[in-house]
Amino acid sequence: MSAWSGRTVLVLGLGDSGLAMARWCARQGAGLRVWDSRAPAPREGELARELPAAERLGGALEPAALEGVACVLKSPGLAPHDARIAPLLAEARRRGIERLGELDLFARALAELAAGQGYRPQIAAISGTNGKTTTAAMT
Repeated sequence: MSAWSGRTVLVLGLGDSGLAMARWCARQGAGLRVWDSRAPAPREGELARELPAAERLGGALEPAALEGVACVLKSPGLAPHDARIAPLLAEARRRGIERLGELDLFARALAELAAGQGYRPQIAAISGTNGKTTTAAMT
C-alpha cells in the first residue's frame, strides 16, 4: 500500500505539472483538492473527466483549503513567493503540513520502489531552460 493512500493532498496549479501530480496521487489512493487561479484552468477538462472526485478550488486561497490536507503540492510554474499562494504556504508550514513539488513526488516514488521491491533504477535528468527535448531525443 502506498504512503499516500487515504491522505488528502492540495495541488496548487492545474497546468501540465499540476494535472500530472493529481493523476499520480489519485493512483496512489490519495484524496484530491486542486486549486488554480485561472478560470477555466488549462487542464480543467482533463481533471473533470479523469478525476471527477477531485475537489476543485478557484479564486482566493483561504486557510480553510488546508483543512484535512496532509500535503500541499506546488506546481513548478508557481513561485513560492507569488502573492496568490505565499500566505497559504506559510500557513501550511505553521500547521506542520508538508509542502512538496513534482520532483519530490518522483524521489519519494523511487524510495518506495527501493524499500518495497528492491528496485533502484538509474536516472538521467536533463534540466535547463532550452534544449531538453532535443537533448533527450539525441540520447
